[in-house]
Order: sequence, then structure tokens, then C-alpha cells
Amino acid sequence: MRLVGGLLALGVVMGLGMALVIWTAWPGPRWLERWSNENAGFGPWASWHPGMAYARGAWSSPRPLKAHVVRLDLHDPGLELVVSARTATPDGFRSAWASGLLRQDGLLAAINATPFKPEPYVPGPVVHTQGLVFTGGWAVGDPVSNLDALVRSRTGAWSLQRGQTVDPQIDLGLGGFLANLRSGQNLGEMRPRDAVTAVGLSADRRWMYWLVVDGGQPGYSEGTTPFEAGEMLLKLGATDAILLDGGASTTLVSAGGWRGVKVMNRPRSPWVTGLQRPIACALGVRTKAPAR
Repeated sequence: MRLVGGLLALGVVMGLGMALVIWTAWPGPRWLERWSNENAGFGPWASWHPGMAYARGAWSSPRPLKAHVVRLDLHDPGLELVVSARTATPDGFRSAWASGLLRQDGLLAAINATPFKPEPYVPGPVVHTQGLVFTGGWAVGDPVSNLDALVRSRTGAWSLQRGQTVDPQIDLGLGGFLANLRSGQNLGEMRPRDAVTAVGLSADRRWMYWLVVDGGQPGYSEGTTPFEAGEMLLKLGATDAILLDGGASTTLVSAGGWRGVKVMNRPRSPWVTGLQRPIACALGVRTKAPAR
């Protein structure tokens, strides 16, 4: 009897622990959400930090859509963009929720970046990026020549790299899919439609836009095509953009709230709608440490 009681107690503790873990990685029930100004575009803008603002938009036509955008001032000296990940092997990462990466690196906000395989349901398993991830002098994953990348040079200039290569002049690089905007021209395909994580740059390279659109959730948010995501970014002020990732990995998290982190969008999950899927790495922003 003592053994049975002990096992039951252990099961209860483990169940409560798992429930707590899920609760910290879940945006909450859908019915608590409040969306205003449907079909009116993004807004109103809320300041999250000097040089950083957030807005969201909801549409009912041509289909239900929910989208989020973070606007970053790349000229703001108080902000620092980083690659956030848990390195495991020379060509892979230990998978983690975006919320866990935000806590790990003291980020203000983060989005998923760079496709990967396999696709785990729980954090921890090693995953391999389908493209280059380059930061701090080290590279993980092999470049994919027919896919593009978001890169920052050692001078601090951001650009989209056609094809993926290891360039000694780059100090940060994230492989994605294809650029869907170049010099104001929308190059995005009309299909398939899904959740999207995209990054846009203004012509003067002062502004960066993180666009997150939920998808695969009928009646709530059914996703966009790469072309439609490009149109959203053009209206926001971007002239160049890349699809970093999408599908069930699409996640935007921010610091704040009683849990210390907020899941801003509603990721698609086979378990609980809104529960994050573990990812390989994230593009994050944090307060820049003062120079010593």
C-alpha cells in the first residue's frame, strides 16, 4: 500500500509539474482574447521599450486572420539583437520553447527562426537546422544555396543574403526560406497558406519589422501566403523581407506578466491550441549592456 501511495503521490506531483510547465508556455484560452478594430489594419501601437513597439491586427476577410508585429529601431543604441539557442552538437541545437530562450538570455522579445528537423513535441531533443545559423564567430548547420538568409555585417548593417554562405564579414546570420520582398517588389508565392514568421527591413535600414501570423486554425486564423505576408510588410514600411520560418513553430514571446513571459500569438499545436512547439533557435532583442 505504501508503494502504491508513493506512486500515486509521485504521479500527482509530476502531473502538477507538467501542468505548471504548460501553463507558462501557453497564452491562455481563446475566449479571453479581446480584438478591436477588425479589418482596420495594425494598431494601436504600444511601446514595449525605447526603440521598440508592438501592434496587432485582426481580419475577417478574405478569411479569419490574426497577426502581430514588433517594430524595432535599429539605430537605438540601447537595443541589441541576438541569436538565442541551446547548443548541443556542431550541427544541431537542443530544442527549447521560445519562452525558455527568452528567459535564458534575458530577452525583451523573441521570434522563432530557421527551419529545422525533426519536429519534437517537448523541449530537449536535439534538432538540426535546415540552413545556416551564424553568431558570435561560430556557425551551426550547413548553408542551403537555394534558400536565403537574414544577416548583419560586422559594421552593423542588416541585409538579405541571396543564397546562404559563410561570409567572414558577417557577425550574425539566420537562414530562412526565401525573400518575399526585394527593393519594394513583392516576390512571394501565392500558395501555400499557413502560419508565418517573417522579418522586414525598411529601405534606409533604420526599422526592422517582425511579422507573426497565426495559421491552420479554422475560424480563428487560417494563415497567409508568402505574397500576402509581403503585402502586410509593405504596408508596415518594409521594402525587403524574408520568411524565416512558419507553420506550428510560429511564435512571438515577450517579457512581462506575472509569469515573466507572455506568449503573444496562438501557436498551432496538436496537443493544446496555443501551446508552443519547441524550436531550434530564435531571433531575440534585449537591452544592450553598457560598454566597459
